[in-house]
Amino acid sequence: MTQQQGIVKGDAQQKLGSAGFIIGAILMMIGALLLPPSLGLVGLERLKEAGEHAVLLQASALLATIGYWAILIGTLGVYRSISASGAATSGAAWARLGFCFHIVGVALWTVGMSLDVSLAALGLDWIAATAAGKEAVYSVYAMLPGFGRGIFPMAVLINWLAFAFIGIGMVRSAVYPRWLGWVELILGIAMLPVAVIMTFTGREALLNLFIPLSFLTILWFLVIGIWVARKAW
Repeated sequence: MTQQQGIVKGDAQQKLGSAGFIIGAILMMIGALLLPPSLGLVGLERLKEAGEHAVLLQASALLATIGYWAILIGTLGVYRSISASGAATSGAAWARLGFCFHIVGVALWTVGMSLDVSLAALGLDWIAATAAGKEAVYSVYAMLPGFGRGIFPMAVLINWLAFAFIGIGMVRSAVYPRWLGWVELILGIAMLPVAVIMTFTGREALLNLFIPLSFLTILWFLVIGIWVARKAW
């Protein structure tokens, strides 16, 4: 086998990592496109919209979650490749830190997406319920924002902090092109103030910043997945 810039040709871990990045990016993109308009709504309007588009909301949450799991496989490949090229280097330390943060971030994201699945189910129940039943369903729905309100910004904060750390690891190693690491570092840092502000204001007010940064990050996943695939397969 031959070695190219730290990526070993035929390495099963790197082949899985490249597939994880590519498949994860595609699934996350499809999930985002399926997301119904209820993301920007609040109160009864959001509950009604979620019920009317329940299948889309549940499919979006499922695809986005599986996509994040796949991306985790990709970041494991990045961490392993940098560590293998020099376990004592600062690049390996940053990559390890980023991967650890990403594990926590993916776990939080999974919990958050499960709340979207619950929202869709409650929306269906609300539509089918009688007048008295609608009040009961809405009382249950009213508790969901109390849980999701904190989970979403924390998931964003931890995930993009992880991406920033991984970007530093890539920049400080000789395994990946430095521009790939710089792009990931810049995206991670750019999302951090958005996540912090969301902690105090909620996600609705900053969707116009969160969405483009998210799409650029997904595009980065696709690019690095293709780059690693060309080296490992």
